[in-house]
Amino acid sequence: MAEGHGLHVEFYIEAVKQEFLSEQEGRPIYKDTEFVKILIPGDKNYCAEREATKADKDRFALEYARFKNGLKEEEQAIGTPLKHWPAMTRSMAKEFASFNIHTVEQLAGMSDTAKQAFGMGANEWSRKAQAMLDMAAGGAAAEKYATENEALKQRIADMEKQFAELSAKVDPEKRGPGRPRKPENPVHELTEAL
Repeated sequence: MAEGHGLHVEFYIEAVKQEFLSEQEGRPIYKDTEFVKILIPGDKNYCAEREATKADKDRFALEYARFKNGLKEEEQAIGTPLKHWPAMTRSMAKEFASFNIHTVEQLAGMSDTAKQAFGMGANEWSRKAQAMLDMAAGGAAAEKYATENEALKQRIADMEKQFAELSAKVDPEKRGPGRPRKPENPVHELTEAL
């Protein structure tokens, strides 16, 4: 699973009445307070909802960052939302949402108990979700290799161009230090030397 903890976590703001201040001022005074809602995907009976502590913010740092960036509760889930998965119908996405399953990753990691509670079709949907994640991971790897391959091809083309430029600059008749060249016609050279 993308989030690593296997939970569906939502942060939100709730107005909490400040009893002491309200009594002092003689009017209701409220303070915006951050709350956290923790759900277990597939278990519609469990819901932990409380004022968010520093430990909650640290433990669910990614979800908290998404909340602070202004995302709504349902958008804080990490992964591919079921409603954006082409294989999932809107009605099925809502059925899974009633079981606190909002992403493809949560559906793929659904426990056997949750599958039994959901009923027929849960196993098949879970398999489809896992297949989609596997295919996406394979596609990402293929894309990475294709990008690397293109970069290597470009480097080879650049090196070939540099080699051709350097070869053109070198005079083929000019020799470096070493043994002198053998004469093409040794008899002719001997007669000239005499």
